[in-house]
Amino acid sequence: MVWFTELATSLGLSDLQLSLGLIGFSLLVLVMIYNAMRIRKLDKNESMDESSESSEPSFSAVDAALNKSEPSLGGVASPAFAQPILAKIDPLIDCVATLRLPEPITGQEILSQLSDWPKNTQFTWMHEGLSTDGVWQSITPEQSFTELQLAIQLANRSGPIGMVDLSDFVSKAQLLSNALDAELDLAPHNDIIESAKTLDEFAARCDIQLGITVVPKDGLWSLMTIQNVANKAGFLLSRDGREYQRVVSDMVIYKLIADQANFLRDDLSQSNVQYVTLLLNLPHVSHEMTPFQFMLDDAKLLAEALNGHLVDDAGRPLVDEAIHAIKEQLEEIYQAMMVQGIPAGSAAASRLYS
Repeated sequence: MVWFTELATSLGLSDLQLSLGLIGFSLLVLVMIYNAMRIRKLDKNESMDESSESSEPSFSAVDAALNKSEPSLGGVASPAFAQPILAKIDPLIDCVATLRLPEPITGQEILSQLSDWPKNTQFTWMHEGLSTDGVWQSITPEQSFTELQLAIQLANRSGPIGMVDLSDFVSKAQLLSNALDAELDLAPHNDIIESAKTLDEFAARCDIQLGITVVPKDGLWSLMTIQNVANKAGFLLSRDGREYQRVVSDMVIYKLIADQANFLRDDLSQSNVQYVTLLLNLPHVSHEMTPFQFMLDDAKLLAEALNGHLVDDAGRPLVDEAIHAIKEQLEEIYQAMMVQGIPAGSAAASRLYS
């Protein structure tokens, strides 16, 4: 080891000092290697988590089309089309708070903490859990969960959520987080309020309730006459008697209103009905159903059966040029909703336009 002694002498160190220095340097290198490996492992886990999150199902999609026909006026079969999926938490229309649990907790314990949460509110409250199987689902007593998502809807037809409703939700989420010893992840209040306003502005631009009106060529109609034609056409009377509904695959596509009449309370024999209107709630019905064309075909058949004709909102005859312009406008709205990620007829659209 003469070379070692010579090296120590050239550095002005003793053999012991040089040995201790080399040992310290070696330990430092080992620590650096360990930290590098640990960081790489964490990055890999985060990447896997992000991949898992991106693969979560999009709850704005629609199920496969159902081949089901309904009776219609003149024996014309209704087209087959899709049904919306069940409502789930959707970050496009919901404020989402994430609770990361320190260890798996049973649904029974979680539900006991949620028992006093409001159920009938202006803005819908929702909750879901990430099960130990790695699946987001409704919270059930028998299952265990590692993570929770709490949500309140950002906007609906009444407008955007306000600070009072948001604060109530955040307070409840914080209390639940404390009770479960969970880590709460939630965006700043002001950012949530701005998101709600932006969503409400978009919703207002696409909120179309489109009507086609049939008026008599001569005189007035009785409710009995309209009732007979509506029943023959396959419409279903609503429970309150105020409207008939075109229902396909258990979904209301559009409704028929006879002036301001009520088919259950009013005198059906009196001839006092000045018009019949078919009304389409556009955001609730998917583009694939071609609801406007479907409603237009029904309106023409009703006009023929009632000896009437079609008019627009101003009472002018509904000509082909006007129909073409309406279809172009509707296509723009459908496209805008699709680009926003909230297609017409989806669960998110049904909730947003409620």
